[in-house]
Amino acid sequence: MYNNEVTDETCSIYTARGLDNGGVCSAMTICRNCNPGEACFVPDQYLVYQVDEYGYFGGEEAMMQEIYQRGPIACGIAVPEALEEYTSGVYCDDTGDQEIVHDIEIVGYGEEDGQKYWLVRNSWGTYWGEEGFFKVCRGTNNIAIE
Repeated sequence: MYNNEVTDETCSIYTARGLDNGGVCSAMTICRNCNPGEACFVPDQYLVYQVDEYGYFGGEEAMMQEIYQRGPIACGIAVPEALEEYTSGVYCDDTGDQEIVHDIEIVGYGEEDGQKYWLVRNSWGTYWGEEGFFKVCRGTNNIAIE
């Protein structure tokens, strides 16, 4: 996103495909609109987003400060099988899985019943977790989140 703009999801719906698994880059792929009974078309104007700056950091305190100062942060996490079955509460993995295989966005942090957590937005849809969000243990690098 730093080098290339990204369109709003209303014009380029996320399909989890890319150049290495069937996606082809074209104006129609970047942004299209379709009306019932008519051919799809590329709009003259559409919303795009980009990143002004980015950097790398880690650790609970640095991450909390970044969220407080600038808002949500993206990072990679491990995905143990139990996370796929998550429905609510603070998820604390006990397998020790640290293999980063999935990207998420940390949107906040808090504490629930004495357990510190990160509030995370996931990309698996609103049917999963707490309407697409989950809480994961904070301060212990659980699932390699820190």
